[in-house]
Amino acid sequence: MLTKQLRLVKEKDFKKIFKLGRSSYTKIFRLKILANELGTNRYGIVISTKVSKKAVERNKLKRQLRAVFKTLDKKLIPGFDLVIVVSPIALNQEYKFIQSELERIFLVLKLFK
Repeated sequence: MLTKQLRLVKEKDFKKIFKLGRSSYTKIFRLKILANELGTNRYGIVISTKVSKKAVERNKLKRQLRAVFKTLDKKLIPGFDLVIVVSPIALNQEYKFIQSELERIFLVLKLFK
């Protein structure tokens, strides 16, 4: 699980990132990124009920994404707020595929150290 300092939870933070942030897309994710002044990365996950009506499935995806964030956080340049918007295609994907897709987005945005 991500620590409290690494999570985005306030609605005003999400709105700011969606309004001012840069975007990158893959088949299953949309990533919005905005620089912060904290020196650490903070992560937010958006999974609507359009992805799945079942909370169990949405929560499983969130757990998988948090695990990927936790492993990749040490490799990323600090100082950004990142919001991942998940599409329905991500629902039945394997963990390795999800991880590779996120790594691809991070490479496109040049977030690796």
